[in-house]
Amino acid sequence: MRLSVFYSSVLLLVSTTLPAAPTVAAVPAALTLCQSCHQPDGSGNAALQAPALAAQQQDYLLRQLQHFQSGLRGAHPQDAVGAQMRAALPTDLSAEDLTALAGHFAALPAPAKATQAADAVQVDKGRRIYINSCGACHGAKAEGVVALKAPSLRQLDAVYLQRQLEYFRTGVRGSDKNDKPGRQMAMMARTLQSEQDVAQVIAYIGSLP
Repeated sequence: MRLSVFYSSVLLLVSTTLPAAPTVAAVPAALTLCQSCHQPDGSGNAALQAPALAAQQQDYLLRQLQHFQSGLRGAHPQDAVGAQMRAALPTDLSAEDLTALAGHFAALPAPAKATQAADAVQVDKGRRIYINSCGACHGAKAEGVVALKAPSLRQLDAVYLQRQLEYFRTGVRGSDKNDKPGRQMAMMARTLQSEQDVAQVIAYIGSLP
């Protein structure tokens, strides 16, 4: 009964909460640096381990930029990729600069999604795991829910998703007491009991149109 009430509340919240339009201000010169890895269209570059940023929630992008700047993300000794991002982020960017960068990428159209071949059985298993462990926060179609501070997963490449889930499961990410959304995500990531569970969830997300 309690679970039914909880999920009903979440569904009501999801259905009545729409993401705010991105706030696009004057973009700082650092945009060129961001584009060198994440691409001018924000589609990302898997070869550089740079995820897609286009059409992602502005609030989420801003929060991650703030975390990289403050050391809440990218400072763990096992997060080599995060350390590269943190080092690349100019230290003199103001709060307004970070907001403008986040708004710029959030306002870009979602990147075209590459078709990913996957075993139908694995995708179906991943769908079931996703519904039980991920969908309440990230949405039925992995579109994200701003009110729950849960980003869209749809545009993220499989390698990035695998790495971040592993980071959350092992405490590389989401272990700082000042990162409440990260701590919540880490708790849920640990409900994925095996690497196979992780792979199946990612296969399902990759199969979404």
